[in-house]
Amino acid sequence: MASRPGILRPGCYRFRSSIHQRGQILILFGLSLIVLIGAVGLAVDSGRAYGVRARLNAAVDAASIAAARALAVGADDAARISNAQAAAARFFQLNYPADFLGSTPSAPTTSAVREASGRWRVSVSATANMPTSFIRVLGRTDVGVAAAGEAIRRDLDVVLVMDTSGSLGPPYSPASTFPTLKSAAINGFIKKFSSGAGGDRVGLVSFSSGAVLDVPINRDATRGFDSGVIQAAINALPLGGATASAEGMRRGLDELNTVPVALRSSLRVILFFSDGAPNLVSGTFPRSSGSPNPITGNLYSDISGSGSGAADRMWRDNARNDAYYAGDADGSGSTITNISSLPSTGAGGIPLASFDGKRTLTGSPYQNTRCNVNKAARNMVERVANTARGDDIRIYTIGLGDPLNTLETSFSGGNCGYTLANEKGSTILKRLANSADSDSRNDAQPQGLYCHAATATDLDRCFSTIASEILRLTL
Repeated sequence: MASRPGILRPGCYRFRSSIHQRGQILILFGLSLIVLIGAVGLAVDSGRAYGVRARLNAAVDAASIAAARALAVGADDAARISNAQAAAARFFQLNYPADFLGSTPSAPTTSAVREASGRWRVSVSATANMPTSFIRVLGRTDVGVAAAGEAIRRDLDVVLVMDTSGSLGPPYSPASTFPTLKSAAINGFIKKFSSGAGGDRVGLVSFSSGAVLDVPINRDATRGFDSGVIQAAINALPLGGATASAEGMRRGLDELNTVPVALRSSLRVILFFSDGAPNLVSGTFPRSSGSPNPITGNLYSDISGSGSGAADRMWRDNARNDAYYAGDADGSGSTITNISSLPSTGAGGIPLASFDGKRTLTGSPYQNTRCNVNKAARNMVERVANTARGDDIRIYTIGLGDPLNTLETSFSGGNCGYTLANEKGSTILKRLANSADSDSRNDAQPQGLYCHAATATDLDRCFSTIASEILRLTL
């Protein structure tokens, strides 16, 4: 049958419509695929870029901290800056692996500037270029990422206060103990700090039966210290004498305070080393007879000697182990009779009385007994440390040997009423440091650290640990 004009044959129209629709779908699918790939690519590459940025931030942060620490090394500021830049580059590379997520980092840019306040400001910046993957279809072939880190290194004043008493040598300790102590103090502590002009300030005080300022701290704006001078002074320290802890601590505090207020560092520290509990009182003592009267020096709470339980051996307060009279250096002290009583205050106006409710002295005026002198010696050193911490000075302590964890048991009067819980040498050293495990922790004062060296071989660990803790606080 012939078809009618103007009317398409059945099926022809539907065939042409299907082809047309499929063409449109392909175009739409292609466009959608591009958008979909772009969206997925944007998510993937954005995630990669975020990972690169996070890693870059971590790398520049690590580099800035390492650079600030490296400022402790160098004879002058130019050498310190060079060391800081080298440390920054090294730590950046360690913390940003090669080809991380396909990216290429720049070398870090490091600047170290000493501010008028005496602090160092260290800045490290870097960039990384990351090639894209999926979003290349959108015309973006790479992504640039930048990061910057900054660290502040505080300036430092520190005094090392070292016990050189006879118990550090034979027959009380091996002959190697004292040389090992000196080596640990030098290598584990002194060498960790920035010497030379513009560096950290470091001083040295030593004590046994008296206290000596061996190396004064720098008091002017040039800052710094001579590492060789302090090392030589430590190596020259003599051995012998008792334990005038209060006088050692007092001389250390006084030395820090000789720096004019306007020039003092933002971080001030005392590191106190001892292998025993305090046993001398520094002061001026009245006598019932004899000459001189009164007599000034360090009165020792000896557990033997003449007198009815009286502390009657005296050393000079400004010498490690010289006897009082004629500069006698035999280490035996001078026997001073007829000290009628103890003063109310010792050297530097430090009260002898009970501190923080501990160790009450007997008599009014205080009787000259070995227990009173021993208690006063402990009261005094805790008072000095409390004064120092009240001035925002941090105190760190190192103790050597197992005797620090026991009590001296030979005092008259039933061991002076001491108990194992609160009068061990280690307990006192923790109190001085205001450490976290101190039984008299004062949260209003700066917290220090007590490190116990069971044997001399542990001393380097203790000195290094405390040096690291101090350097951490400078950042």
